[in-house]
Amino acid sequence: MPVITLSRQFGAGGAAIGRILAERFSASYLDREIVARAAARAGIPEDEAEGYDERLPGIWQRVAAALASSAPEVAVPAVPSEGLAVAAIGQRLAEVTRAVIEEEASTGNAVIVGRGGGFVLAGRPDVLRVHLHAALEARIAYLRARVEEAPPDVRPDDASLGALCRSIDEARGRYLKHAFDVDWMDARHYDVTLDTGRLGLARCVELIETAARHLAAIAAEGRAG
Repeated sequence: MPVITLSRQFGAGGAAIGRILAERFSASYLDREIVARAAARAGIPEDEAEGYDERLPGIWQRVAAALASSAPEVAVPAVPSEGLAVAAIGQRLAEVTRAVIEEEASTGNAVIVGRGGGFVLAGRPDVLRVHLHAALEARIAYLRARVEEAPPDVRPDDASLGALCRSIDEARGRYLKHAFDVDWMDARHYDVTLDTGRLGLARCVELIETAARHLAAIAAEGRAG
């Protein structure tokens, strides 16, 4: 099967969709695991490394804590320590992250979420590049459903969730612009773009699976010919 890369807006259900696809294809699944591997190779603590591609201002730590306690699948990156050489470490992590993604893609059966996977593997015919997006209201509703069990005193309100979505997406955009000189919201970078808010996660999984199997069939015909 082809390698599937998932670019996603925060709150668009990328992790959930990625895990289901990995199960259906018996493929490896890489999301936060990319950070863990890259941090280990670079000799940087994982909790520090997580913040370098999607840095958040300190005011979001209260919201992050609520999300992490009630919905661990909705990962919010930590903020790097101020004393670290941010530029140098960020560059080193970007290089190691690229290597981790390329190595995983070489297996030919992987679902890679975020970290610029589609741009790292640009030009490869065996890669299906997918972008997941949704209206802000839909993403807020998705996140709200995952923090409703949090204690009321730390449960973020809709305004905070909306601001969090914008903040993380802006950070992702800056990272991808710096690393690949791209506008990550430009649909021309992807083979498939889906609105998870309108279509629902289950339908999006089906559409991506169909596209991936079609791409694999094309590749098989090419090898046979």
